[in-house]
Amino acid sequence: MRLFKKKKPKELNKEKENKVKKEKRPKAKKQNKKTSDKIKRTHKPKNKKVSLHNVSIGWKYGFVIIFIFVLLSISTALVTQAIMELGQDLNEVEDQGNRAVLTTELSELVQSKGLSAMNYLQFGNETHLTDYETKKARVDELLEYLEGTITTENQQSLYNEVTKNNDILDETFYGDVVENVGATEDIRRLYSNRFSSATNTTSLYLQYLKDLIIEDRDQTVKEADNSQQASLILLLGSMAGSLVIGVILVLLISRYISKHLNRVVKASDTIASGDLSQAAIHYQGRDEIGRLSASINDMQKQLLTMINKIDETSVEVKDSSIHLNQSAQDVKVGTEQIAITMEELATGTESQATYAGDLAETMKAFSDRITSISKSSETINQSSSVVLEETQSGNMFMQKSIKQMTTIDSIVKEAVTKVKGLDKQSKEISKLVSVIKDIADQTNLLALNAAIEAARAGEHGKGFAVVADEVRKLAEQVNHSIGDITSIVQTIQTESKTVSEALSHGNEEVEQGKIDITKTGERFKSIEQAIDEMTSHVKTVMSGLQVLAEESEQVNGSVQEIASISQQSAAGVEETSASAEEASSSMEAVAEGATSLRESAEALNEMIRQFKTK
Repeated sequence: MRLFKKKKPKELNKEKENKVKKEKRPKAKKQNKKTSDKIKRTHKPKNKKVSLHNVSIGWKYGFVIIFIFVLLSISTALVTQAIMELGQDLNEVEDQGNRAVLTTELSELVQSKGLSAMNYLQFGNETHLTDYETKKARVDELLEYLEGTITTENQQSLYNEVTKNNDILDETFYGDVVENVGATEDIRRLYSNRFSSATNTTSLYLQYLKDLIIEDRDQTVKEADNSQQASLILLLGSMAGSLVIGVILVLLISRYISKHLNRVVKASDTIASGDLSQAAIHYQGRDEIGRLSASINDMQKQLLTMINKIDETSVEVKDSSIHLNQSAQDVKVGTEQIAITMEELATGTESQATYAGDLAETMKAFSDRITSISKSSETINQSSSVVLEETQSGNMFMQKSIKQMTTIDSIVKEAVTKVKGLDKQSKEISKLVSVIKDIADQTNLLALNAAIEAARAGEHGKGFAVVADEVRKLAEQVNHSIGDITSIVQTIQTESKTVSEALSHGNEEVEQGKIDITKTGERFKSIEQAIDEMTSHVKTVMSGLQVLAEESEQVNGSVQEIASISQQSAAGVEETSASAEEASSSMEAVAEGATSLRESAEALNEMIRQFKTK
């Protein structure tokens, strides 16, 4: 009876295939790793190129850290796989040790089982039979366990021989020994020799099997040691390789970043030193260096544009300040000339006022005399009856009257001449007022231009703007004064014309009176014959004298008004002269401001020359 089952060929082939797969698995992993590295190397340059230009600096270093982490993860996975395989080898060593122990136990059980069979054959005791069956069951159990641990053909052959001899022992025991219990000594010796030979052969096979198992165990231990060393080397090598690759990548990225940052820093230092003529920084990318390069390029363009505009503005300010200074000098000279002219005009006006006062006194005396003559005419009219008696006396008075009329005629002519001179001087005043008005308008225009230039100059032109505003106000005051002077001069001209016409009319009347008195004197000798006519002539003279008295009063009032106007003209001229002097001092302030503005423009040009733009 066979108690042990042999392993099927399909199961053996399956175990061999599994073992082959285990042996080939690491090579497949290495092949996959090489393929993966090849793919990475194939696509790495393109990704690296894109990342360096379009990825931020933080992500550059982040990619390096991630790459190192991936390498360490791969290394950890490989080492973990090696450790798992080492654990499997250690488990296999443990199993092989257990198999060796069980093989030793199996050899001892076979020997003991043979001894139990011999004792049963000799004594026929059921205890030995039970002991044999117990040991047989243990041997079958161990053989069944060992059957599942067979890994080589040699072990399988030895196992087959052991099971074969064990089967022979069992068949011999149950077929022969049990039936021949209590047999003769020769039969017992025969079966004893058979049992001894079978047990010895089985023990020998088991010893061979144990040696093979121990040999496999030693080989497995050696492989485990090698695997342990390889795992340690792989772990250290992968970690060292990951660190070296990481350091190299960090150095390359740092060198890349440092190279472009040095270009940016160099460009910034060049701009800071005042050189704006350098070429723009060319960097294709959207990382921090790219944005910084673009910002520096924009800053350089803005600075260059600003410096050029400031340079142009400073040149314009300098030219404007020179022009303004020259204009201020011209205005100053003009105002000084106006002041001199106003002084002369004031002197002439004062003289005119003096002459007008004298003329007023003369006209008053003339009016008094006319009044007296009028009264005398009345007396003549009243005393016409005694004219004859007073003829000689009247002749003398008539001669005096002729002289007085001559004097009056000369005085009136002189008054007419002076009034015409006053009218001429008034026209000259109008011309001077027109000149002053033109100068004031030009000053106002220059003040406006100065205010515009001051606004363009910004902070540097605030003081000049104040001066320009004061000049503008002064020009407006001059315009107002000129308006007043013009009104006064027009009034003077109107009144002068009226006085001139009145004096001309009075002169005509005086000349007519002189002619009449002359005729009266010539005819005085024949007054006696023409006494009747004398009465009518006296009446005529009386009415003429009354008219002359009235006109002389009008002339007297006009002359007094002329004197008053002359005094007002003198005061206006003096005020105009003071305004001209004030304008002259303001022009000096404007000239000083223009000089200061020119100096500021030159200082600004010196600052701009520190920048190199070409």
